[in-house]
Amino acid sequence: MNKRILISLSVIGAVAAIAIGGTIAYFSDTETSTGNTFTAGAIDLKIDSNATYNGVQVQNATWGLKDLVPTADKFFNFSDVKPGDVGENTISLHVDNNDAWACVSVIPTKNDDVSSNEPELEAGDTPNTDSIYDGELAQNMRFKIWADVGDEPGDNKYDPGSGDRLLTEGNGPITPTTWALVDSLNANVFTGISNDPLDGSQPYYLGVEWSLPSTVGNIVQTDNYQADVSFYVEQSRNNQNFICPNATPIQNTLRLENETIVEDGPWIVINDDTYADLTWTGDGQTFNYTLNAQGLAANTDYSLIYYADGWPGNNPGAYIGEHTTNASGTIIGGIGNPDLGIDLPTSPDGNISIGAKIWLVLSSDYNNGTPSTGPMTAWNPSQYLFEGNVYINYEDTDD
Repeated sequence: MNKRILISLSVIGAVAAIAIGGTIAYFSDTETSTGNTFTAGAIDLKIDSNATYNGVQVQNATWGLKDLVPTADKFFNFSDVKPGDVGENTISLHVDNNDAWACVSVIPTKNDDVSSNEPELEAGDTPNTDSIYDGELAQNMRFKIWADVGDEPGDNKYDPGSGDRLLTEGNGPITPTTWALVDSLNANVFTGISNDPLDGSQPYYLGVEWSLPSTVGNIVQTDNYQADVSFYVEQSRNNQNFICPNATPIQNTLRLENETIVEDGPWIVINDDTYADLTWTGDGQTFNYTLNAQGLAANTDYSLIYYADGWPGNNPGAYIGEHTTNASGTIIGGIGNPDLGIDLPTSPDGNISIGAKIWLVLSSDYNNGTPSTGPMTAWNPSQYLFEGNVYINYEDTDD
């Protein structure tokens, strides 16, 4: 009996073992990621252009968004420029599609007298057939460049009253020049914010105005001025220390001229060798400037002032600095960095919607010779230099 029972138990045990072995199922799960990919992003700068010449659109300098063809796409290509001519080009930059630092370079390739014809020679030109940089056209052309960020970006006009930001103004460059539109050292010219690269999803507009003043005369006849313009962008991500190579700080320039006063009309610039060149670094806590002048009275004190219309100019006006001519009647490397405490222009200036007038006057005729802001206290305009009907805008950033 007992034996039989044991055998039965053995059989049962074996069967049980077989049953357990056939039903084992461990918990499990499978997650699969297929097609893992790395795709490089892109920075593809595209440019469009809208150009006018004496108010008429220039078809061959106007195009839609594209990659430029260096030898074919020219922002400026004019063969018969005359004194009094003016043109404008609105250039838009599209960085597709990553944020980027940006630089612009102007590289002059020719400023040639070409033929030095009789009228040009009579105007004082000296021919040099061995050089393609002996011309006077670049030095006599006037350029104004601004960030077109006002009420209507891309509207082909400079409107500081609506927020357009003047970047630089002056004669055509005759040496290679690079400006930072934004890099790690220079604030974004469109936003005014430091370390603010161009947004890869937004367009940016630059306005460029050129003119050949009607006062230039024959000295530029037949001259030819050529330059290459290039834009460069580089990714900003993981590249926080990028600096535009050999960049020139954005500078503003203004030529002060002696002028013939015209009642109820623009004053007429006298085309001679008496003038001053004012250069300043733009908006800031202080008005940082350099002044060079020639053709003035010798050994004489002159005051650089903001003249706020109307007479006597203290509406509110501002004293900027005093400089003394040498025995030759020149001011060389005059430097100043006053904290003006106001923007230029400032209400109730009669030119508040246009800009500020900057004059260089006899110190004895301003505020009774006291070197501080005040009114004009005498009037001897033949001994002054005026703004040449060009008005400036400056923001005192700690005002």
